[in-house]
Amino acid sequence: MKKINNFLRNTFIAGIFTVLPIIVTYFFLSFVFNKFSGFLIPYLRIGVRYLPVQFDVSESWLRLISFMLMMLIIFLVGLFTKNYLGSKLLNLLDKTFKNIPIVKTVYTSTKQIIDAFQTSKGANFKKVVLLEYPRKGIYSIGFVTKDTSKFFNDIVNDECYNIFIPTTPNPTSGFILIVPKKDVIELDITIEDSIKFVISAGLVSPDMIKNKDES
Repeated sequence: MKKINNFLRNTFIAGIFTVLPIIVTYFFLSFVFNKFSGFLIPYLRIGVRYLPVQFDVSESWLRLISFMLMMLIIFLVGLFTKNYLGSKLLNLLDKTFKNIPIVKTVYTSTKQIIDAFQTSKGANFKKVVLLEYPRKGIYSIGFVTKDTSKFFNDIVNDECYNIFIPTTPNPTSGFILIVPKKDVIELDITIEDSIKFVISAGLVSPDMIKNKDES
């Protein structure tokens, strides 16, 4: 009976590891498609009305056209920012957003988080740590962003880390905590592996990644 239970459990776990990347990819692509496909629909409806020949365009076709146009626009923006004029305009927009009250807070914070995950293996994060959060006895994965400033250290009366706690399955959102260094456990794993752990909701652990790499 024990062998049967082990067989069923191992088979089920193997199925999860096989299906999980497909499910995550599906939901991610569905989210992207729904957001981008709906963005231009109101403008497309207006454009269809003014065509010389009237077409009965279904909602599905409008969504598909809207999605394709958004992909084209994003590609053209990326292409434009790669040349000299585009990079200058991008820098101008960057400075403009950073000088607008309220807007600069949201823009700068979002940009820093995206830059952190775009950098090779999350190089903007200093190290991976384990800390007791949200309460004693329960541990969470966190990323040290930098040593806490003297302002906060003096208030806490201890040397601390600024630690970013990511959420699952979207690690670009989360919480920033100020934690005394003595209460933090430093982990010997890469930023990349820890992000995989977070995104997979703990199904892909660092030891599994290491064993796979070694094999």
